[in-house]
Amino acid sequence: MSDPTVHPDSDADNYRVRLLSRLKHTFRGEQFEYAWLILLATTTGLLSALGNLGFRLLINLTSTVFRGFEWRELRIPEGHAFLLLIPVVLCSGGTLLFILEYFFPGDALGYGFPRFLAMMHLGGARIKRRWIFLKAAGAAISLGAGASVGREGPIAQIGGSIGATMGQFLGLDGERSKVLVACGAGAAIATTFNAPIGGLLFAQEIVLLGETELGNLTLLVIATTAGVIASGAITGNEAVFKVAPFVLESYRELITYGLMGIGMGLLSVGYIRLFDAVAQFFKHLKVSSLFKLLAGLAVVGLIAIPLPQNLADGYPTINSAFAGRLSIELMLLLAIAKIVASSVSLGCGAPGGVFGPIFFIGAMTGGTFRSFSLLMFPHLTGPRGSYALIGLGAFLAGTTHAPLTAVFLLFEMTREYQITVPALLSCVLSLIVARALEKESIDTYALAREGKRLHVGKERRILTQIPVSTVMSKEPVALSHAADVSTVLRVSSEVTQSTVPVINEKGTLVGVVIQRDMIELLSSRDSLNTLVNAYDLARRHAPAVTPEAYLDEALEHLQAEGIEELPVVEGNNNRLVGLISRHAISMAVGRAAASMEALATRDTGIFWSTEYRIARIRVPAASAGKTLRDLDLRAKSGVTILAVQSATNPTNGFAPIDPDYKLKRDDLLVAAGRPTSIRTLERYLEDPSKAMPG
Repeated sequence: MSDPTVHPDSDADNYRVRLLSRLKHTFRGEQFEYAWLILLATTTGLLSALGNLGFRLLINLTSTVFRGFEWRELRIPEGHAFLLLIPVVLCSGGTLLFILEYFFPGDALGYGFPRFLAMMHLGGARIKRRWIFLKAAGAAISLGAGASVGREGPIAQIGGSIGATMGQFLGLDGERSKVLVACGAGAAIATTFNAPIGGLLFAQEIVLLGETELGNLTLLVIATTAGVIASGAITGNEAVFKVAPFVLESYRELITYGLMGIGMGLLSVGYIRLFDAVAQFFKHLKVSSLFKLLAGLAVVGLIAIPLPQNLADGYPTINSAFAGRLSIELMLLLAIAKIVASSVSLGCGAPGGVFGPIFFIGAMTGGTFRSFSLLMFPHLTGPRGSYALIGLGAFLAGTTHAPLTAVFLLFEMTREYQITVPALLSCVLSLIVARALEKESIDTYALAREGKRLHVGKERRILTQIPVSTVMSKEPVALSHAADVSTVLRVSSEVTQSTVPVINEKGTLVGVVIQRDMIELLSSRDSLNTLVNAYDLARRHAPAVTPEAYLDEALEHLQAEGIEELPVVEGNNNRLVGLISRHAISMAVGRAAASMEALATRDTGIFWSTEYRIARIRVPAASAGKTLRDLDLRAKSGVTILAVQSATNPTNGFAPIDPDYKLKRDDLLVAAGRPTSIRTLERYLEDPSKAMPG
């Protein structure tokens, strides 16, 4: 009998040959795709390491300018009355920061890591490219001048921005871009502490919030390892912290480490809430941003007059604590000073991170606890440096809710196995106490106050992918700002909208009229005589979104305001272009979720998994006039065309596509398939006269 793979002689044999061929093609495609992702993860790790090194050089430069040159010019190193000029140095750095904020509003000042996480999880991993340079410049100025902030948060944002930029440049889907962001952030942290596993767990626990697939963990390992190797090849393997050998003379000492973990959990909750309270104080202070920044930095400078160790991230002082060279009195004062100074620095708007202050507070508090432990348990207490080290990890676990990151950072800093048990005990107890009293970490606390939950379900993820323009009503009923009261009442009673926009003669939104406001108006007719027109009745400064915004943002405004509809305006001139409602958002999410479930089960040719994505493809001129039957895309590429939006009538939205539908230029196709197949399809549509690219 002849081999059917060579000499097919029946329909069944032909089918078998085609099936085997397709399976082989699929296997090669998957292998290529995974190799491509490994290459991207490696590249992201290498670039993040270079970004980290550049950031360090920038910090050294600004430190030389502010705490080198400027300190000498002001004669601060001579001490005495010249120490009173330390706040001047911080304020000069604040002035430079405000200039940076003037040219890049909203991106230069403030503690940016919570916003980074929000963009990561609620914004489809669309991190701004300019953050690569802005976060480096802002944090370097802040640290160089002496603001009591850390460098780790900006480092993670720099690495994450590099990963996001690569994802955007290559047109990757949201999930793949998110993994690259995590790869960049993890690699940047790993190169800072020469700790690839610590960087990996930072990316997994803090950046990805513990939600990732096993295959993505492999990519994180590759990225962090590549970053550490690249950094070590350039600068050597010198770590940021110089840690003395960890000593555990008896397992009975675990009693004291456990007690310290409980204390660190309590301190973590206090610090989280104080940190947010100070930020809220500055936020609601009725003065200019410049005054807030300079006033806050001046306070930090005043604290630094008696305690100059409190300036910047304080890494040299942490190393002294590890070596046991600091007295209990000094460590206690430094811990209190850093709690206040870091809260004020970041609360007033100085850019930087919170990891550095957390390390500092944890080390000083741990060293202080050792002295109290020595009084209570003289035979169960080890060296001061060991308690400072475990204290750092326990406070990190309690404030960030990331115990594995803390434990493995300690392990990789010491390279000693005997630190594992006391570190696990202290970190886990600190986490348990902290989470029992406060379920939000220091990075998610402020976001939770704003109603932003980063742990989102399928429906919320859908909201971050659908733009307002595809769901909004494009012809809402609106009122002229000059409309009289009777017109307002009549229109409000006739329309189904519960929110009626008010516009001026240029079509610019000036406010909204809410139906329940009309009920209050009717119940107090005496006030009608004092009202003139719709402008007087409207709520001023009403929230609005642009057509390019995503439904997630629109829903947040609707929930915050307690209204049913939200105006949609053009971003450049605030001209009213539509109205988005809760009902429309709910319907859109329902349709999208149902479509996903149907696609996952209806077509047995697609195994819906992370290896597949949905893409929008605009039909080029070369494919206009052809049908899907002519192009035979599914058979040739394995890509399924799900729907089409007509270029001549886009307001009708997407609809299932008929195989004999003639494509038009700029029609929008919704296609599902492997990323490699979709890219191949896009190239083929550019020139269908050529054979499908392999």
